Amino acid sequence: NFTKRTAEPVEKVIASQNHGRLRVQYDSYEASSLGTGSDISVAKLPAGAIVYDIIVYFDALGSATISVGDSGDADRYIAATSVSSAGQMSMSQEGKIDGFGYENTGETDILLTTGSAAISGTVKSAVIYSID
Repeated sequence: NFTKRTAEPVEKVIASQNHGRLRVQYDSYEASSLGTGSDISVAKLPAGAIVYDIIVYFDALGSATISVGDSGDADRYIAATSVSSAGQMSMSQEGKIDGFGYENTGETDILLTTGSAAISGTVKSAVIYSID
């Protein structure tokens, strides 16, 4: 995009990638023996939303994993990560390169998917994206 903005003539860059406003969708979920392979919807992004970060904080949830993705790819943003001890995961630390800056072509739910075992405890998340 920098090359586009400094070219002669200047090429158009979409607003969400150049001086766009970041937006946040926050969610808190209380799991109680939620089975492996379950999806937790934590945000509904509009078409055209570009994801820049997802942050997830969690209690010690058991000997399980959580991945972060959407209906098209269960771990588009963060691959399966152990949640056996209380902690956090984020795209900026554990994220997948193809998820950073990913533009959703349609309205999309961001999903936390459980793996390996059932989970019980609190999960809090923030999805940071731009749409302008």
